[in-house]
Amino acid sequence: MSGAAAIEDGLRRGACPSLPAPMATGDGLLARLALAAPLAPAQAIGLAALARDCGNGIIEVTARGKIQLRGFDAAGAARLADGVGALGIAVREGLGIEVSALAGRDPAAAFDPRPLAAALAQAADVAGLAARLAPKVSVGIDGGGVLGLGGRDLDIAVSPEAGEFRIEAAGVALGRSCAPAPAVLALLERLAAFGPRARMRDLIAHEGVAALSEGLEPVEARAPVPAEPVGRHALDEGWALGLALPFGQIEAEGLAALAGKAAELGASFIEPVGGRALLIGPLAAAAAERLAQWAGAAGLIVEPGDPLRRVEACPGAPACGSARFATRALARQLAGLAKGRSVHVSGCVKGCARPGRAGLTIVGLDEGAGIVIEGTPRDVPTRIVPFDELAGAACRILESARG
Repeated sequence: MSGAAAIEDGLRRGACPSLPAPMATGDGLLARLALAAPLAPAQAIGLAALARDCGNGIIEVTARGKIQLRGFDAAGAARLADGVGALGIAVREGLGIEVSALAGRDPAAAFDPRPLAAALAQAADVAGLAARLAPKVSVGIDGGGVLGLGGRDLDIAVSPEAGEFRIEAAGVALGRSCAPAPAVLALLERLAAFGPRARMRDLIAHEGVAALSEGLEPVEARAPVPAEPVGRHALDEGWALGLALPFGQIEAEGLAALAGKAAELGASFIEPVGGRALLIGPLAAAAAERLAQWAGAAGLIVEPGDPLRRVEACPGAPACGSARFATRALARQLAGLAKGRSVHVSGCVKGCARPGRAGLTIVGLDEGAGIVIEGTPRDVPTRIVPFDELAGAACRILESARG
């Protein structure tokens, strides 16, 4: 597909956005970048300039650690693609394969997941798997360590297990193997044969765990341990500082200033990671403290216990054409009341900001705002309130939950 045809194809709402094929939304075209390597500070500054000059200057880090840029027209999206290439930013294409954060830099990791991820990506490309699988199918290679992929919504996950490799599908333990690549590729082939829109949870429901576990050594089930990227993390040399973006969003000027400060303090990489965060390093301990102070003053999240870490919200109206109301102003209002309870404010039933359940979910519907307790935007709401009464109703629910 030519660049122009890809952009035109991306104009269809609901297409999976990418750099060559952006998606139409309420504030223009949205492009998503899956980086193949962390950014150098100079690349981050250049990307910020592209976001400002070609789009509306809004940059986002998604829950899966991808970068999104917003507000492009077709010409701006084409200039963005050219600019990303000129900056030397490597972008992953094909099957979505994620690796744990700080891959190759985490001294607590059991192995470096990048070689296995690269081998799988090459084999999947040769087999043409990406074209035969649902666009959102994802594989995670978790090297272990302090920032693993536990709790991530992955179709297939590989992680260390007793000197071998543990394989899970849709969060269900299948078994372990000393050679995970053939097992993962076989699972992907079965998924592709099941249908171009199927996910691993569909295949499990149809074939059962036992059928998919053939050839693997049994393993015990274990509860996922989600990683918290915010804070300081030890590297082989120095530290990485994790900073979260409120609702995963930063303006171009803010990213450029952050990257400039990071470079000034000696950092050589800026890594977007799951949890809508950035990892910056390597830094000396004193430099990490100085950067954290600077970032906190700039409005970034520097403490894991920040109330905004418990509240998730999509861009909402008018940025998203599917959203029924403005989400983020309400989310900020509710953050101080959550007190440990997860809150998801979703402009529509798609629930892009949080695929799983939340203690309180507020979802935009045609007839008003749905209130869902311990569920997702797709669940039947316990009540529906008019949008102009939504803030008061949500606050009362959270205040009641606080006792």
